[in-house]
Amino acid sequence: MASKKIIVVKYGGSVLEDGLAFRNAAEAVKAECERGVGVVVVVSALKGVTDQLLGVAEDISPDTPRDVIDHIIGLGEEQSARLMASALKGMGVDAVEITPDSPSWPIVTDETYGDAEPIVEECLSNVELGLKPLVERGRIPVVCGFTGRSPAGNITTLGRGGSDTTAVILGRCLSADEVVLVKDVAGVYSADPKKVESARPIGRLSAWEANLMASAGAEVLHDKVFKYKPGDLPIRIVSKHGPLDGDGTMIDGTLPKHSVETYESPVFMLNLVGDIVSKPSSLTRVTEAVEAAGGRSLGLKGNGESTLLVVDGDPLETLNGAHKLVESREVKAVSCTEDLAYLSVKGRGLDATEEVSKAKKALTGIGVKVPWVQVGHSWFSLLVDHHRVEEAVEIVKATLKG
Repeated sequence: MASKKIIVVKYGGSVLEDGLAFRNAAEAVKAECERGVGVVVVVSALKGVTDQLLGVAEDISPDTPRDVIDHIIGLGEEQSARLMASALKGMGVDAVEITPDSPSWPIVTDETYGDAEPIVEECLSNVELGLKPLVERGRIPVVCGFTGRSPAGNITTLGRGGSDTTAVILGRCLSADEVVLVKDVAGVYSADPKKVESARPIGRLSAWEANLMASAGAEVLHDKVFKYKPGDLPIRIVSKHGPLDGDGTMIDGTLPKHSVETYESPVFMLNLVGDIVSKPSSLTRVTEAVEAAGGRSLGLKGNGESTLLVVDGDPLETLNGAHKLVESREVKAVSCTEDLAYLSVKGRGLDATEEVSKAKKALTGIGVKVPWVQVGHSWFSLLVDHHRVEEAVEIVKATLKG
């Protein structure tokens, strides 16, 4: 006999704004139940409630302990769980609200109040003992998002957007077929639709692409999600106006633990002294010079004084092409450093700023020059002497493990 399909559905505060919204959400959940799907519901606080509770707590006393604040602001999710369970029960669905005080509460965290981290092994044990039997009996658990409980029994919160993390942790522990995040938009857009008229929904994203978008401010997912999402757990983002299995954005895969990759061939660094970053036409001419020489730009950074490009190509031909900007007085000088290796480091939970500092210190400590460093969210890149690249890779891997 085939096992029942299980999905975890999360409703955010922007979706749960009034009684009608709760009824609509409950109807969507009921439709899945009638199709024989096992459903676990995760809910956020109603729109604005968390901020309201936080404001009241701070008005009472600006010195309110953080653990007390977590307990207070988590009440918004308890309210939503009871409202959603009530809506489902009113439609004949066997729903049960799961709050931090429930015997079957699943989310166990450390005691980093305000930004707690789930303890996956404890969550898995709690889900196996409490939540999973409910689903197997055909009941619909409605779980408070955002909140957790420490091993000592203290209430914690997972940080802003933490209900997404709750849903993914539950999906992971239940070996769910899918996590469905219900939003007030039809998925992840190519740009903010409020600012770009031609923005359109993106049908599919890798976890890494979604992580990059989130790190740049796109309202995709809470970035903590990517620390806990397994590769075989797809995340579907759908609109509140459609069914739970409707079109939207599918996010596949997971972030690598930590990876150190070396570009396939030696590269060089092109240095242009002068301000071209603020002159799009000059910047275009530089990239055209690289392309005309049959090269490929791998990285770029600069300020009002100089610009550096990492290039795979012919150094001499590219240098001569770039020198035309000196002749047109767009820059003062050009030079290049040859025989370099380009290293890219990325991974989930990577503190790029801290790790690149450690890596650079370790490399320079053994005499490996590092003429280029670039840092992003969960990634960084380095240039090192090509003849010492194997040694450099081992040093970087060692600093990541340390």
